[in-house]
This record gives sequence, C-alpha cells and structure tokens, in this order.
Amino acid sequence: MAYQVSIFLENKIGHLERVTAVLKAAQINIRTMNLNHTASGWGILNLVVSDPKMAHQLLIENGLSAALREIVVIEMIDQPGGLDDLLKEIVKAGVNFTNAYGRSGYGDENAYFVIDTEDVADARQKLLHAGLNIMPDESIYGNN
Repeated sequence: MAYQVSIFLENKIGHLERVTAVLKAAQINIRTMNLNHTASGWGILNLVVSDPKMAHQLLIENGLSAALREIVVIEMIDQPGGLDDLLKEIVKAGVNFTNAYGRSGYGDENAYFVIDTEDVADARQKLLHAGLNIMPDESIYGNN
C-alpha cells in the first residue's frame, strides 16, 4: 500500500522548512510534494516520501499536525497528452478522486499520477480491472 503524508501548515515564513528539517535529519527523501492554500492563512502539504510511516511519526513527534493517507499511484506515459489519455481511462473505470498530483519521469522513466480518493480499495480494484498499472511501493518511494 502506498501512502502520502499530509501536513496542516500555517502560511508563515519557516513553517515548510520545519517539515523539511525533520525529514532531512532522518534522511527521508521527498519524492513528490504538493502544497495547497486552504483558507485563513493555512494550507495542506501532501508528500510522497521514501519512508512515509517514519516521516509521519517524526513529524508528529516534532509538534506538526500530520496524517498518513493511503493513495493510489498510477504509471503514465511522460509525453504530451499522457495525462489526458490516463484521465480518459480513469473516467472509464468510474473512479473519482478528491485530490491528485503528478510527477514527471526522468530519462526513460515514465511519470506517475497520485490519486487521493475516499475509497482506495474500490479505486484500486476498478483501475486494475481497467488495465492501468498501479505502481509498486518501491518504485513510488524510490527504494528500488
């Protein structure tokens, strides 16, 4: 199972650096990040990291409001139209998501698309049935 770490952050100087300092000290690599403004000076930082369970634990121990959320990560072709083609397949599979973000590939590596959905098990089943490639955790976290 793949996970993202979601951190509730106040939009103030140094707050993002508090997160990165904790991860750096533990030698946890950020693979993908997505920072969104919510309201009243707060935001949500979603991270895919090399060790999500450890990152979650350390962030909480350091006084940060963090949650560990299961996600689905789908491989996509890293070329113009790759995301559009993938989204068409996700729509055909009948999967809705509440949050999503991507990471482009490097060299011969394909890109990936992260889906945060209310029912991960159902989404995974539908996406596999549609023939989409759900990436293994080792590839997502960069530990292969």
